[in-house]
Amino acid sequence: MPGSKVIRRLPELRDLADADLEGVESAASVCREYFARRGYVRIETPLLEETELFLRKSGGELASRLYSFTEPGGYPVSLRPEYTAPALRWAIETGALSSLPLRVQYCGPVFRHTPPLMGVGAVTGQFTQLGAEIMGAGEPRADGEIISMAWSGLNSLGLKSPRVEIGHVGLLWELLKQYGLSERARLFLVNSVGALRDGDAGVEKVCKAAGKLGLAPGGDTRRGQMATARKIAQTLAPDNEKSLALVESVLGETLGEPLDRYSGIRTAEEIVTRLSRKLTATDEPEKFNAALALLAELAVISGPVAKTLAQGRRVARRAAQDGAVFDRLEAVVSAAVDEGVPEEAITADLGLARGIAYYTGMVFDLTAGSGAGKKALGGGGRYDGLPRALGADKDAPALGFAYNMDAIAAALPTRVAKTLRALLVVPADEAAWKAAAGHAARLRERGETAILEVDKRSKADRDRFARSRGVRTIIRVSTNGHISEEAVG
Repeated sequence: MPGSKVIRRLPELRDLADADLEGVESAASVCREYFARRGYVRIETPLLEETELFLRKSGGELASRLYSFTEPGGYPVSLRPEYTAPALRWAIETGALSSLPLRVQYCGPVFRHTPPLMGVGAVTGQFTQLGAEIMGAGEPRADGEIISMAWSGLNSLGLKSPRVEIGHVGLLWELLKQYGLSERARLFLVNSVGALRDGDAGVEKVCKAAGKLGLAPGGDTRRGQMATARKIAQTLAPDNEKSLALVESVLGETLGEPLDRYSGIRTAEEIVTRLSRKLTATDEPEKFNAALALLAELAVISGPVAKTLAQGRRVARRAAQDGAVFDRLEAVVSAAVDEGVPEEAITADLGLARGIAYYTGMVFDLTAGSGAGKKALGGGGRYDGLPRALGADKDAPALGFAYNMDAIAAALPTRVAKTLRALLVVPADEAAWKAAAGHAARLRERGETAILEVDKRSKADRDRFARSRGVRTIIRVSTNGHISEEAVG
């Protein structure tokens, strides 16, 4: 209809053409074959999943980035923002967890909304994720296998000097145990490690956040938090779904922790009960501040493995802690080196914190380049406890990683391109159309790319079309089947 408004694609989402698709698909093909040789079987999960799947253990950051809506059957659903939780859901639902260890790989589009205040450099919108998971393997050797496979996959694509940055959330949790803090305080501190990498500015930011949450001296919010909890308990129907959603939202803001801590609790009343108990728990300011100071000192330590571990152990000993907790990270690095990752390609980073909250052990990022040209290409880690949180009958250790294939395709020094001869087949007149169609079919059977001209148009328009499709030769077919070639003008 003349004058109608042009319908455009949604913000943050992407249209992809041959050049974009070919780079991603050729790189993905190499990686899938490489993973298969290591025993990883391919799976695919639905693009839509119940929203709760991504709230159980993923934490606040990912929850705020979901594309969510209600599907026609009334289920609250979200577009897949990552593959780990769906892969585990698949394994639990199909019974695949009965035979462990289970190795799977996957590849497909994922979607993450960008909140207005999200920092520059965050992965946004729509991108292709390819990755792998091991379920049922708890030893450092499994960590080494995943890290090695992730690094070697990049290396096999021809990326120049891919690197692995390895941290360990588990050792941070272990160090915090010594302070006798509440679960709420420990979770807040571990989730703040990324901010603490900014030095004094990061410490100031974390202290302000802790004050607002009533975790640190100067925080004057506990009274308001308890009033909110009491009001919710008095006014909301326990079994009302909208009430439950509101309570969960308040939890996220009030406790400063992911909603997954409450997995298995199904009513507003039960959630409010736990909320009240959490809010009345108090932490000694001196112990909280000491724990914060320790993490702030550790968060800025990174570099060669041996040097970083030595520095970490010294910091722990000064705080009267056992430096042996760093043996965990050392064992993971050693396993990765044994699996073929050069030690010079590994950086140990005690302040590494990935954006999803379900990680419980080692975590790592994959990068290429350095300085301003440094590119983030993916990452992963260990998430023991997630299978049980998602409904498995028993717990199982698990870990995995994922690539951002769009970033990898853009970073490749050369692109593997198909070298098919592109041809435009043109019937000399209407009577020759059948002969032209038959000749085009025979060309395709031989592996050629043959585009059949189906419209009557001028030579200038036809040549313009041919150039836009990369065609350099036009094949003209007469009624009696005579073939002639001409160059595109």
